[in-house]
Order: sequence, then structure tokens, then C-alpha cells
Amino acid sequence: MLRLNVLAALTGAAVACLAWLFLQMIDGVQWLFYRDGGFLEHNYGVWILLVPAAGGLATGLIIKYYAAEARGHGVPVVMEAVAVNRARLGTRIALSKGVAAAICIGTGFSLGRIGPLILMASTFGSEVGQRMGMSVEETRTMVGCGAAAALTTAFNAPLGGVIFAIELIVTEFRTRSFIPLVVATVIATAVARAIKGDISAFDSLPPYSLNSPLEYLLYLVLGLLAGLAATGFIKLLFGFDRLMTAMHQLPLPAQTALGGLTVGAIALAFPEILGNGFDITHGMLQGTADTARLRGPDGLLTIDNMALLLAVLFILKLIATSISIGSGGSGGVFTPSLFLGAALGATFGLAVAPLGFTAPAGAYALVGMAAFTAAATRGTLTAIVLLFEMTGDYQIILPLMLACVVADAVCYVISEHSIYTTKLAQRGVHIDLGAEQDLMRMLTIEEAMSRDVMTLAPDTPLEVAISQLEDTGHMSFPVLEEGKLVGIITWADLHNAVVNRDRHLTVGDYCVREVLTVTPDDQLTRALDLLGQKEISHLPVVDPHDPTRLVGLITKGDIIKAYNQRRLVRRKLSWDQNGESL
Repeated sequence: MLRLNVLAALTGAAVACLAWLFLQMIDGVQWLFYRDGGFLEHNYGVWILLVPAAGGLATGLIIKYYAAEARGHGVPVVMEAVAVNRARLGTRIALSKGVAAAICIGTGFSLGRIGPLILMASTFGSEVGQRMGMSVEETRTMVGCGAAAALTTAFNAPLGGVIFAIELIVTEFRTRSFIPLVVATVIATAVARAIKGDISAFDSLPPYSLNSPLEYLLYLVLGLLAGLAATGFIKLLFGFDRLMTAMHQLPLPAQTALGGLTVGAIALAFPEILGNGFDITHGMLQGTADTARLRGPDGLLTIDNMALLLAVLFILKLIATSISIGSGGSGGVFTPSLFLGAALGATFGLAVAPLGFTAPAGAYALVGMAAFTAAATRGTLTAIVLLFEMTGDYQIILPLMLACVVADAVCYVISEHSIYTTKLAQRGVHIDLGAEQDLMRMLTIEEAMSRDVMTLAPDTPLEVAISQLEDTGHMSFPVLEEGKLVGIITWADLHNAVVNRDRHLTVGDYCVREVLTVTPDDQLTRALDLLGQKEISHLPVVDPHDPTRLVGLITKGDIIKAYNQRRLVRRKLSWDQNGESL
């Protein structure tokens, strides 16, 4: 525990410095292309089209030729590594992600900074765990420390960082993992505040409170709307992703350049959608922003009605973020989700203002921001705690909690997966499992399979195979011809041969030629699924590069044994409140 917490503290300090460097890199790219005017006060005119397109082209080249995993938002990569890849993350991917995301966000793609930062920080934690020879469980904790420290540093929200790691990364609440998470976030917060001061992410907000008990009904409606909107966001985002995937004949750099060009076209009229929109979100929460403040001077359209403007910005930001991710851009969706939720809430607040008993629109923007983020990410507790820490306002916590749980429930009913897990689910990786199920997914077939396998040749008489079955008690034998796997013969096949009085035939006459196989790198859940679906008891394990080369055999008994052994190890690592081993 001492070593784990010391390494957690070092990880927190390192991630705070890494976050500062990453944010400086993004700001540097943005200044290079937009100078001091930023996204809203550039002087490009119609040439703004080409800036995100150029950024998309550069990003596409990095992803295509250096690290394909650098596309998209980074949190799903971390979740997959923790759930099924033994908490192993690659430094090459993290570095590529950082550079690609800095270019994308800095040139104006409608993406956020949090996802890439979490991936880089989690990779640092994974590297620490691997290089220090830690167990898989301890490495998972180190990955969670990196993720918690990243969110903490970005938003100056230490408790929110801890809850995020527990709720979405390590997906468990145990003392052995909770303490290092807290240590990492405390150290990260201290270092980050030493670098840039103790500043809330959204400061100078007016104190919002509940003006009337009738507002609970309005916040309930806002939660419903946020849940529906978050569901639409998830479907739209991955709809664009499938569309671009179908255009596989178009090279990836061309796809990302096309995405940037489209985002630039939207920015011709509404430059507010460029980048992560953090400043615009801050203006919505303050409730004092007027159309002149939200509108850039180069926007081609002018909308004087604030509610209509915010509604238009919500729709266009939704589209721009979906295009940015779907086209292959690199960046996060957490901060754009804050923008979308704030725009939805502010629009709703302005719409209900004529009722006369409501709080200012900024209060609804704050609640809408938390509710939309909770529904899209399924990190409800994270959203509640994070928004409280970022704003420092506790007076509106009850409406915020109500709207968040309602939004999450609506999205849960309509959409099976979150914005982080949808892409993984399409690849067969499901991250909606409990801790014990996650344990099964952390084990590979190589850890459970038998390497000493008895095999038969196709010309082996069935009489010999039956004798082998009786002598060994094995339920099946892989069939090899000249060292290559050509089939498998099971107890049921031999039983049928006896019933049909075919003892005089050979193994090749009765063996199953279409063999289901697995590889050593597959998770135990894949083997278990195949065994259950086909009602069989054995699976040959083959070389992933040569499906005819047999390397082992796995049975249901092997799976149960490996699972119980790992579960016993985990229980030995757990401690009760008195410090006694369970």
C-alpha cells in the first residue's frame, strides 16, 4: 500500500505538469492560426474554411501513418484497456493522440481537451504500473489515478476527478483503490494550483437558487429534454462515424480534411462552434451574455433573439462535434457536452422566463449542462459533483441532482450504451459489467488453457480413439494432419460411431472439420460464449497468425479454475476496515 500510494502521488504530480504542457500546446496551435483574436475575432473571412481543413489533413496523416488508435475521443480507449486489455496502454498512441488533438482543437475542430488528456495521463499511470512490476489490479488503479488527476487538473475539481475514475474507469469502490485515487488527485491539485493558481473552471458566477417550489417541475422537464437530447447526440455522432466508415475508399487524411472543411463552413456564420466552446459556455452560465458577446464579428448571420440564437448554436454544435469525431478527428467530447447542455438549459430558461417565478436563465444553463453530461457519459455522480466543484455553488444542488438522474434514466432507457461505450459495443466490447464480470474479461485464454494436448491423426482407427477416450477420460481430441489442425473428434462423435456400428472406420470419417477456435490473446468471455452457444466442452487454441497451428486446448473446467484463482487473489488483496485479510 505504501508503494502504491507513493507511485500514485508521483503520478498525480507528473499528470499536473503533463496537463499544463498539453494545454499550452493547444493554445500555441490556436495562437499560430488565429493570433490573439481567437476563434471569434479572426480576420480570415471566408478563408476560415481552410484552417480546420488544414488541421484535419495534418491530423489524418498522423493517424494514418503513425497510430490509428489516436482518432476519436480517448476515454473509450482507457475503458477498454482497463476492462479487457489488462490495463495496458501504449505510449506511442498517447503521444500521437496528444499531437493530433492539439492540432485538431487548436485549428477549430469542435472537440474538447479532456478525452486526450485522460488518455495521456492514464497511459502514464499504466506505464508506471507495468515498469514497476505491479499486478493487473494495481496497474488498473494506477490508470485510474492518471485519469482522476487529469480531470482534476483540467477543472480544478479533485473530488470530481476521484468520482470520475471510480464511476467510469476502475468501476469499483474499494479502499485499496480509493486511497491512491485520492492521493493522486490531492497532489495533482496542489501542483496544478502552484502552476496556475486556485481558480475555478467557471468563476464569477452569480449565486443561483430555487425561486419557487414550482421550479422542480420545470427542472424535471429539463431533465427529460436533456436525456432525449443526449440520446440524439449519441446516435448522431455514431451515425456520422458509420457514414465515414462506409466511405472507406476515401483516404483517412481526406476524410479528416473534409470534416474540417465542413466545420469551417458552419463557422462562416457561427464561429462560436469552433473549438471546445469553453468561453461561450462560461458566458451562458453567467446569464449576462448578450447576442453581441456571443456573436463574432465575422459571422455572416445575425440573430437578435437570444433564445433562438442559443437553440441554433445547440443544433450546430451538435452537428459540428459529430462531424469532427465521425470524420476521424482527434479530441474529446466532454467539454462539447458541457456546451450543449448549457445551451439547452439556457434556451429552456429563457423560454420559461415569462412564467414569472423562475430563476435566471443561467441557473437553467448550469443544471442543463450537468444533466446533459450525465446522460451522455452515464457518469451521473461525476456530473453532479463536478458541476458543484467547478462553480462553487451549492444552493442549486437539489434541482441539479433531480435533472441529472432524470436525464440519465431517459437516456438509459432509450440508448443501451453511453457516448463512451457505443463504439466499443460495436466491436463486441461491453463495458457495462460489474466488477466480478470485469475480472473475467481481464483474463486471457493463455492464462487458462492447457498446452499439453493429446491429438489424433485422421487415419487413426476409431477403435484406438475409443480406447484413448476410456483410458484418459478426455472428452475430445484435436485432429492433426502433417502438424496442421484439420478437425476435432468428441465424445459424442465416438458415441455415435459405436451406436452406428462404425468402429471399423477412422477418425477422419467422423471428426468435425469446421472447427471453432480461439487464440491465446482472446478473453475468457469469448471462449465461454462459444462453449455456451454451441453446447460444446472444448475449444482448440490456435496461433493468431496461423489458424492451423495448434498451441493448446481450453475447457469449461479450465475457465472456472482460472477465474476462481484470480478471484481468490483479488479477495486476498482486499482488506476490511480493521485491516484484517478477508
